[in-house]
Amino acid sequence: MRTPFLPSLAETETRARPKPEPLRAPLFIQDAVTPWAGSTMLLALWQQQEAEDRDS
Repeated sequence: MRTPFLPSLAETETRARPKPEPLRAPLFIQDAVTPWAGSTMLLALWQQQEAEDRDS
């Protein structure tokens, strides 16, 4: 008999994998012109993501 094509569930769960990085929020052209806290939404999102990168 041949071995199964896919490994068993127990084998796949025990392998160490690096934790995936969180995805950044999608940016849209509208964000560049939407007013947000004295600036634009695009600039606010960029500043938030930079702050999160510095914290991690």
